[in-house]
Amino acid sequence: MNLSIIPTVKSVVSDGNEVSFFDYSPAMSLQAHCRTEDILADFAFELKGKKLIKAEIDESLGKDEYSVSVSENEIVIKGAADAAIHYGFCTLIQLAALNDGAIPTGVINDKPDMSFRAVSDDISRGQISTVDGFKSIIRRISYFKYNVYMPYIEDTFRFAFCPDFGKYSDPVPASEWTEICEYALGFGVSVRPIINLLGHWDKNSKLFDFREMMLMDGDKVTNALDVTKKDVRKFVCKMLDEIVAAFGPGVIHAGGDEVSEMKKVFGKEKATELYVEYFNWLSAELKKRGCTLMMYGDMFLQPYGDYGFDFDAVYGLDSDIDLIAWDYAPREAYSSEKFKDSKHRFGISPASWAWNRFIPQFEVSFINSKNFVRQTRGTCDMFVLSSWNDGGACLREEMMPGIAAGGQFAWTYDDTLTFDDLCRSFHKIYYGYDDEMNEAFKTLYAYDKVFEVKDIHEYAGMGGVLFSEFWKDARKPTSEKYDLAEKCSELLSDLGEAEELLKENKPKRFKNTYDAFMFDVRRLMWTLMRICVIPSVAFESREEAKSIVDDLIALTEEFELIKKENRRLWMRTNRQSEWNYLESKYIDTEQSLYSLIRYCKFGKNLGVEKYM
Repeated sequence: MNLSIIPTVKSVVSDGNEVSFFDYSPAMSLQAHCRTEDILADFAFELKGKKLIKAEIDESLGKDEYSVSVSENEIVIKGAADAAIHYGFCTLIQLAALNDGAIPTGVINDKPDMSFRAVSDDISRGQISTVDGFKSIIRRISYFKYNVYMPYIEDTFRFAFCPDFGKYSDPVPASEWTEICEYALGFGVSVRPIINLLGHWDKNSKLFDFREMMLMDGDKVTNALDVTKKDVRKFVCKMLDEIVAAFGPGVIHAGGDEVSEMKKVFGKEKATELYVEYFNWLSAELKKRGCTLMMYGDMFLQPYGDYGFDFDAVYGLDSDIDLIAWDYAPREAYSSEKFKDSKHRFGISPASWAWNRFIPQFEVSFINSKNFVRQTRGTCDMFVLSSWNDGGACLREEMMPGIAAGGQFAWTYDDTLTFDDLCRSFHKIYYGYDDEMNEAFKTLYAYDKVFEVKDIHEYAGMGGVLFSEFWKDARKPTSEKYDLAEKCSELLSDLGEAEELLKENKPKRFKNTYDAFMFDVRRLMWTLMRICVIPSVAFESREEAKSIVDDLIALTEEFELIKKENRRLWMRTNRQSEWNYLESKYIDTEQSLYSLIRYCKFGKNLGVEKYM
């Protein structure tokens, strides 16, 4: 019997026997506390057995703690509230998925080591989900026992008092956010926004109507609000009113990260004073509205260089402010250690590693979460997995293995699980795949390790180099660095077998995630072929140029199909916004391919011009 669900349970006491999960069905008591129908639909399970799965509220149990008793006659899930009942049912679902319907008889007792287990979701620089898309995300993270969903909002909230806010995006109306919040509660999830109220106004700062609000660096408009202006603070108060009305009382994350502009404009001393004063003011304003403030702590910890303030400045912050230490590197030690001595409740924030590359670096994400939790165990009660999508060109459904890894370590301090263990369990639970398919996934996850290169941006890795080649103007030579052509030819052969195996074996469930992953594999394979076809040096003869025309035509036809497939997958769960940006990138590359074809057919000055 395989008990390796995600996250790992604390205790299973079994008599060694097993029963079939499909011999049971949800009793009315369970349906009253758990959205069993939606969960079963996601996992493609039907429960029509005559034996019952019951639920009992037991207020002696702690928050999110649950027990499951499995016998030949019935299954009983106990918890102090609906969320705990949900976790118990998810445990049964995962056990059945791992063991082809079999579950152990006996008693399971489980509870989390961290009370605040969140996924932050970058909906401002990537896809903005439809309401149904948001609901699907919430269900999927709840299956790994997250209890908070944190959409990162820059211009994706439709403020009634300011129609220009996000006018070139598809901002989500307050009524839809409220609907999403209410829905999430049925899966034990609270929806709490991250709305940056100081920096990272990356898009709104480019709108003329916001110029007067932005901090100026000489004659340059920065991406930070000028909070020395009374009108800016009045504007922020109006934002808070609508945000709190939509999301309800609770914690509001106000960002505060990477505001190096303040230090540059005001100087370190004045910037420090203003920064601390402003967030204390925000904390007071939120308290008036029945909320508490959460913020990033990187301006004090400075994980990536000298861009912030001296750490001692943190002691000037209101002690009721929660601090989140983000650091996305797979380090052995993290600077969040400093927060242990502060008066603030603090949390940690690793990442799902999906920056501007084909296929997120899931092993790096796993190590990042594992090591971060290992360092802070017992001193930190909050975990926020960051799911950024800075380039906006990757489908968020693909991030689920990283989200599963975060869910594992947010729930339990046990760090004996390996990445191989996680992959094996995830692919079986989530897709229904056995070991052969698991190995195919792992081959594709590790595709860029063949390059053995370390002197590149750690977030993207060699996958980022290949990603840039995908979008590159086809008339520009392929990079001569990293032996791309030689390595890509080797990779085409190695990855092709794994790709074909996964194509031939469709998953039993969660096809959206599979489709997003296979789409990225398709883009990766196209890029490898492109690098093999387009040389890194100028053509020396007409014959040489003409010799690749047929291959270029095939590449262009496939590129057009990739664009269409990207649009289909995007629109399946997302709004129109940001697709136009991505489509324009496709069109630019597509047109350059056609231009290169014409050049190879008809160009005369091959020895003078490098392509165009």
